Amino acid sequence: MRLTLAALACSALALPATAETTLNLALGPIDTVETISYDCEGADPLRVQFVNAGENALALTEIDGAMRVFVNVVSGSGASYVSGADTLSTKGSTALLENQMNETKVQCEQTGDMPQQ
Repeated sequence: MRLTLAALACSALALPATAETTLNLALGPIDTVETISYDCEGADPLRVQFVNAGENALALTEIDGAMRVFVNVVSGSGASYVSGADTLSTKGSTALLENQMNETKVQCEQTGDMPQQ
């Protein structure tokens, strides 16, 4: 009987997870939300939604078909956001998307004159 339960538990763990996850965060009052589009050298365009809420700053974007949440980290100049092995750095009208695992860098330039609110 124990072997059967253990086998069932192992087979259940081996099944792929297909459920979509939803996360609600209480960030406090939202100061700003900006959506900025970038044209990137040798890569798909990048559309980033920047959310600033007090001490919390996030960048939301799709990378390789998956929605990603980047969290602001200390930066000497401009702004830097990290999600897993990816770093998104912005300064003025430029953005740089770097991946530490495969050591890629993609340079991007903001499109249009004004960010969308």
